[in-house]
Amino acid sequence: MSENRPVATAVGRLLWPERTRVTELDRKLAVTRIEHDRAEGRCEDVEVRLARVRVATTHAELDSAVSGRSGSTVPPILEAAPRVGLAVWVVVSLVNVVVYLTLGMVSGQWDGPWVLWPVLGGGLLVLGLWSTRERDRRMRLGD
Repeated sequence: MSENRPVATAVGRLLWPERTRVTELDRKLAVTRIEHDRAEGRCEDVEVRLARVRVATTHAELDSAVSGRSGSTVPPILEAAPRVGLAVWVVVSLVNVVVYLTLGMVSGQWDGPWVLWPVLGGGLLVLGLWSTRERDRRMRLGD
């Protein structure tokens, strides 16, 4: 997948939200937020921001237009960590499930559902990574 090409699939929107295509609803919400900030006296250069909202094609561009910044300075490790964590979690979970099913079918004895602990624990860690990244994004937009 090209680094600059916006994504349009459901999986792409989940893994690369900053490269997801902007819809008209997203643009209207961004304009509403800018107008609200102007009404509260917290917004300068409104016309420039509105022009950038009109030409934004991805959510990263739209977020920087709404916040009034020229670009996002999100650390690359913070962008990559949730994706890497998700990939590792999926592989480890699949291996654990295969081992659990194989042991159960070969021995004929199904021990307790021990496979749930690594799957749920790893899932919680991945959820923490995603929420940390989203919190950082919200804090950058709120500055």
